Parts: sequence; structure tokens; C-alpha cells
Amino acid sequence: PSFFKPIFKEFEKQIGKLKKKYFLVLIVFKEKTKSLRKASKERKKWIIKSVSFIKKKIKKLSKVNPILLFQLREVYESSENKGEKDSIISNQKINKPVSKIGSTSWSNSSLTEKKMKDLTDRTSKIRNQIERIRKEKKKITTRININNISPNKISYNVKRLAKLKILKRINARLISKLSPFFNFLIERIYTYMFLSIINIPRMNIELFLKSTKKIIEKFIYNNERKQENINKKN
Repeated sequence: PSFFKPIFKEFEKQIGKLKKKYFLVLIVFKEKTKSLRKASKERKKWIIKSVSFIKKKIKKLSKVNPILLFQLREVYESSENKGEKDSIISNQKINKPVSKIGSTSWSNSSLTEKKMKDLTDRTSKIRNQIERIRKEKKKITTRININNISPNKISYNVKRLAKLKILKRINARLISKLSPFFNFLIERIYTYMFLSIINIPRMNIELFLKSTKKIIEKFIYNNERKQENINKKN
């Protein structure tokens, strides 16, 4: 029994050390799980903030687009209004002699149906000519307005329109790609969390096994040394 006492004492010491290491491993495992939970919450918050930021930008762009387009339409509307005014004046001038001719034709009973048809044909021809003149005037006025505008302004407006078109396309692409992108992000986060949780106990088990192996080897080595010393004394 006196021979086995130091062995049992050493064995008890090693068991105590193992217990301490086991508790330390448990503490580390708990801390790592807490840190992972905190990181997952922070990432979720970041994703929500990025989504809200993108939505705000899309709303701002949708508000800006119609105003810029309205500024470019003003040039076309001003030229069109001028053409319409000229056509109204010309119609008034031509309708007056036509009405006079119609009144004289109805008063004169000697006029035949052929003359009435001729008058209607003439009026229709005149109206067609007026419409042609009006269209030509519109073209001329639009050309004049375009010529009056400086080339720098035209190029600037053209560039703005091109940029707006590009922004609309980008917005459409972003909207179409946002939902699958965020789904992919969330999946990646959860897989990372799952793998990290799996890897933590594996790493701890490896450390635990290594430490136990070292302790057992030390214990065997010390026992052998003690046995050698006892044999030498005997």
C-alpha cells in the first residue's frame, strides 16, 4: 500500500487537472457560442440597414426622373402652341370668304347642284392646303427653336436623358437581383454559423485528447523513473 500511495496521489492530481481543463473547455465553448450569436444579430441589422438605404435611393430617383423629363418637354410644347395659333388665324381668314360664298349660293336660286359640289370640293381642298401649311410651319418652328438653343444646352440635356435611362436600367436590375442576393446572403450566414458551431467541439475534443495523452505519458514516465529509483535503492 505504501508503494501505491504516491501513484494514487499523482493520479488524483492528474484527474483534478483534467477536470479543470474540461471546465475551461466548456467555458470557452459557451463564450464562442455567445460571440457567434452576437455576430449573427449584428449581420442581420446590417442587412436590414442596407435594404432600407437602397429603398430610399430608389424612391429619390423615381421622384427626380419626371421633373427632368418635364424640362425637356417644354421646348416641344412651346413650338407646338405657336403652330396651333398660326393655324387658327389662317382658318378664320379662309372660313370668312367660304361662308360668304355659301350665303350667295343659297340666295341665288339659279345655281345648280354642280356648282354646290364644286364649292364643297374647293373648300375641302383649301382646308387640306391649310393643314399642309400648318404642318410645314410646325416643322420650321421646331427647327428654329432647336437652332436658337445653344449646342451646349442640347448636349447637356441629351447627357441627362442618357444618364436617367442608365439609372432606370440599373434600378430595374437591382430590384430584380435584390431578393435572390439577400436570400443567398442569409443562407451563407446560417451555413457559416452552423459550420463554426460544429467545428468548435471538434477542436475542443482534439485539444482534450492531446492534453490527456500528454498527461498519461507524463504519468507513465514518472512511474517508470520512480520504479527505477526504487530498484536502484534496493
